[in-house]
Amino acid sequence: MLTLTTASLLLNGLATVSAFPEYAARLARADLDKRVGVPATVEFPEYPGNPAHAEYNKFDASSQAVSTSGEHAFMPPGDNDIRGPCAGLNAAANHGYLPRSGIATAESINTGLQEAFGLDKTATLFLQAATMFFDGDPTSGRWSIGYHSDDTQSLGAIGNLLGNETGICAYGHSKTEADASITRGDWLAPTMNSNCASYPEFAQELLDLATSMTGGNLTPRVMAQHQYNRKQYSIANNPNYFSPAYGGVAFTFGAHMFAYELLANHSTEAPRGVLTPEVFESFFSYTRDSSGALMYTYGMERIPDNWYKRADDDMWTLSDIVISTAQQCASYPDNCQVGGNTGTVNSFQGVDAGDITGGLLSSFGDLSDPNMVGCFISQAIQADVPSFLDNVFDGAELTLVKNLIPSQLLPALEPLGACPNLPAGRSITAYGSAYPGGQVMQQGNRAPY
Repeated sequence: MLTLTTASLLLNGLATVSAFPEYAARLARADLDKRVGVPATVEFPEYPGNPAHAEYNKFDASSQAVSTSGEHAFMPPGDNDIRGPCAGLNAAANHGYLPRSGIATAESINTGLQEAFGLDKTATLFLQAATMFFDGDPTSGRWSIGYHSDDTQSLGAIGNLLGNETGICAYGHSKTEADASITRGDWLAPTMNSNCASYPEFAQELLDLATSMTGGNLTPRVMAQHQYNRKQYSIANNPNYFSPAYGGVAFTFGAHMFAYELLANHSTEAPRGVLTPEVFESFFSYTRDSSGALMYTYGMERIPDNWYKRADDDMWTLSDIVISTAQQCASYPDNCQVGGNTGTVNSFQGVDAGDITGGLLSSFGDLSDPNMVGCFISQAIQADVPSFLDNVFDGAELTLVKNLIPSQLLPALEPLGACPNLPAGRSITAYGSAYPGGQVMQQGNRAPY
């Protein structure tokens, strides 16, 4: 079995796997790879990630206040500015915590997301590295927070002739962004199929769920249940639904957790944060019409005034992403299946876990173990990056960017855990070829929204 080194455990918090060993034991008794449409089996934690978050009880207004004035005053995006599927990235750009152009850089991601939301640098370094290799330009470190932009290319016109740096939505589908997101559409669904834009129907379903579960506020448990509901909706309504290893299992759920963990408002009374419907609607660019119905405006995500981020000693880390993903897989094993519909609705077929992971996993039930989740994510990214680069670069340029993998990508994956003798995994371009929704397309004529 793959294990983490003692140093990694201490530095990254993954020693907390001992807090839920019963999950793995319980899942080991079930043939979970054949289960579809099964509700939660193990209750999702009230405070996921490192158990220390559940005990956090401090608040410091001066250090946690997030400025929404001066250089960080809200400004709507201009005609050439790009916004995309991530509410947090859009809001950060609209307030100048990221470039207002919507073209992210390594420096802005690694400083702006911590300054605005309290996202730890283990997480920002990982997200920056993976996204620039998947969706952007590894040479410059630039990537679009939405759809394609010529401004990410370090090679100018020559680079654009070689291939399309997609950005994270539209033709970036199934690399970082994947189906069954919080409020966005499935890119290959028959209707409501912009994966850059938000749909009021999905946002209202989330708010209604919160009302039924908590009386109104959005919590991690609400977000976890919503992820399950969204995946079941996509299976039942999108004949091309597809869930890849990284985008479908880890990133889509990670985004559901970000919605609470990074957007909740903190106070003396609520040091662990509260995400009210009003704060959610501001961050997700929603207003209400005269009848009270949700109205979405593209790209107007806004940090509320008098909003306070996570504390510096309680930041959301990469190990929290890994642990909460394992907790998801324990509570909602269907969410952690890799595979998709086969051209008709309700035709979901999963891939063989051992086949696509080279034996790392015996079943996707193994992903209730955070150690396995970390190695699974690392393996999936290392398998996918070369094939994605092959579709964007050529010749000497391809050699150049592939040579950046050891120095710029692999170090960012190290905090996922020590994975000695990690077998090679299969790329989405290999195992996804059997599914209509698994065909990775770098470019085309469709508008992003």
